[in-house]
Amino acid sequence: MRSTLQLTCVNGRTLVSIDGVPRNLAMYSPPAMGRPDFDPVWRACVRRFARHDLDIYLMSVPQRWEHKFTQDNFWEGDTIFAAPQHLSLEKLDEGPAFVLAQRPDAYLIIRFQARPPQSWYDLHPEQCAVLETGERQRHPSLASDLHQHLAADYCAAYIRFCLSRPWGGRCLGFINYHLCEGSHGPLCGGWLYDHSEIMVARWRRFLTERYGDDAALRRAYGDDNLSLATIGVPTDRLNGPRRDVAALLYWQDERENRPLRDWFLLQQTLYADLLTRQANASREAGGPHCLQLHDTLKLPMQGWSNHGFFSMADSWPIVYPETAAGSGNMDVTALLALPAIDGLCTPYDYQARGAGGIFEPEGIADSTALRGDKLFFVEQDIRTYAGGVRNCGMTRDLREFAAVTWRDLATALTRGFMNYLTDHNADYYSDPPMHDVVARQLAVLKASVHWPHAAVPGIAMILDERASLETNGSGHVMNEAIMWEQKQGISRCGVPYRIYLWDDLARDDFPAHRVLYFPNLYRVDDARLALLHEKVCRDGRVIVWGPGSGISDGRTISADHAARLTGFQFSCQRVNYPRRVQLCDFTHPITAGLPADTIYGGAASYGPVLYPTDGAPLGWAWSKFGGDDVGLALKSFAGYHALFTTAAPLPAALWRGIARFAGAHIYCEENDVLLADSSLLALHSLKSGPRRLALPGPRRVTDLITGALVADRTAEIRCALDAPETKCYLLEEA
Repeated sequence: MRSTLQLTCVNGRTLVSIDGVPRNLAMYSPPAMGRPDFDPVWRACVRRFARHDLDIYLMSVPQRWEHKFTQDNFWEGDTIFAAPQHLSLEKLDEGPAFVLAQRPDAYLIIRFQARPPQSWYDLHPEQCAVLETGERQRHPSLASDLHQHLAADYCAAYIRFCLSRPWGGRCLGFINYHLCEGSHGPLCGGWLYDHSEIMVARWRRFLTERYGDDAALRRAYGDDNLSLATIGVPTDRLNGPRRDVAALLYWQDERENRPLRDWFLLQQTLYADLLTRQANASREAGGPHCLQLHDTLKLPMQGWSNHGFFSMADSWPIVYPETAAGSGNMDVTALLALPAIDGLCTPYDYQARGAGGIFEPEGIADSTALRGDKLFFVEQDIRTYAGGVRNCGMTRDLREFAAVTWRDLATALTRGFMNYLTDHNADYYSDPPMHDVVARQLAVLKASVHWPHAAVPGIAMILDERASLETNGSGHVMNEAIMWEQKQGISRCGVPYRIYLWDDLARDDFPAHRVLYFPNLYRVDDARLALLHEKVCRDGRVIVWGPGSGISDGRTISADHAARLTGFQFSCQRVNYPRRVQLCDFTHPITAGLPADTIYGGAASYGPVLYPTDGAPLGWAWSKFGGDDVGLALKSFAGYHALFTTAAPLPAALWRGIARFAGAHIYCEENDVLLADSSLLALHSLKSGPRRLALPGPRRVTDLITGALVADRTAEIRCALDAPETKCYLLEEA
């Protein structure tokens, strides 16, 4: 008999209720490698974790090493089968049966992809994406209706089959990992446009629906020679000659980047169709008591260059297509609201995840948790010394393992999402003492159901998923202002932070954060201004405007538009230029106590460059020709304060001064990784020494790692870090 399942909010946290019992799920994913000889390792991993009180095992069925091409057992050519064709049922059932033999009370969540087999690619090369070079990719075009149809059918057939097996009653749900985890494959290598025949036809249809006739198209594109019947897919100007690319302004008038905007909007439509089809097919096949999660919608990763990080043969590019917008991830609020989607599941950011780094989900975790009726899972892919793989933030000894895993658990608990341990592609947990650490963490996880969870008023980063519409399409600016801000500054300022979408501001339950940072709110219009004045510009908050805030009205780029949004006046240089700011006023409460050499920004060149010409100058810009320009300015308005910064990312100590000025509670004066909600407080650092953690008020404090009572009633915690170390505390009303 299948368990009844529903999502429920308990003490402010979205949990999974199984047969009426709410659970903050304890989960583990054994490794799934592409080698037949890895089967004994997989079994050893399952046995090793059987000692723990786990709710869920996440796994692939069949295991990857059991077929030549992923999912070839269920999909050949244009045919989707109701049962596997090249694998016996006995062999297919081995994995789930083995898990349940170790833990009969466990549930399963099945990881899968609707990935076309080689036989489909052989049959349909015309359905694949084509690069500007003419090279056809082994990746379906987003314009392939055939692929979308078959992929959705595959999802339904696969889920029905799994639920029909003897272990189907223990199957709690499915995670669809999508092709390239929701990104369009060629983009990961820096290729934005698809020149396949089917995409060219779909492009022309889109433009016909958008403009209606040749005359309107020619007016919009400023080209009297264009025709809806013959117009081709654009080529990427970022791939042009070096001098041309260097002179291509980052922020663009509509008349200058109209083809790019239209391309992004088409990809938004196509990706929404793909995700919606697969989600609806999965829901119909699984029914109401079967979780359906998806690995996609990675808006905090705006600015990410995949191959620039993962490929040892590829340099990090100077400019490159923005992956989220290029993959169509721009209608995010509507997609997340689909009833067929129970939530998201993503890995966490690879770039700074080891000891001393942060546990930042690739997907929109805070935005998902805010909704109260959706789940967010994070794959806690910890590479360790035990696995022998020296990459991806590997923990080098047991001390680092404990510090990193406690940091990760504290992040999940304080931000309201769920993380699951995984061995990913090696046996990372084979050192026995690790399991004493894991056992304590799982006990804390299960106890967390009873602790009140709410965001404390801190710092909110607000992301605009439509921001690339106002740009030349490069991701390098948002890599600085969004991705590295998370890693370097905002996470280390002693005040907790969250990452939300622009649309979240309209929610009645949006938390009362004291500082709101808008790294990429490039477009200003009446509706956005109205929402800001109603919801944001009030209560003494501080708004931090990123370098290009308000620079576009959707049609033109102008300093006047930026003034309309931010309230600052600007001088404007219509060039690309690197941004660096040195603090110059150390008497203001925001900057008091900061060192004289506080200089921030970087070598990324983009423009036009806006320099504030009014307000109180807190920092000078190291600008073109050594100009007398302001790089950081403060203005106070009725009900709120505003900072405009010409450069990003901002350093942690500056964020702490901003937060203090806004009235946020400062937990820690050191630049450690700080995590907090209404019940938990954690600190992670690579620096040993004494620490003082100030609490919002008197609290009963328990050390969650040791279980020891720290104090019955105290307004501060004094401790000593033996780095690398993470401290975790439960805070209860005294």
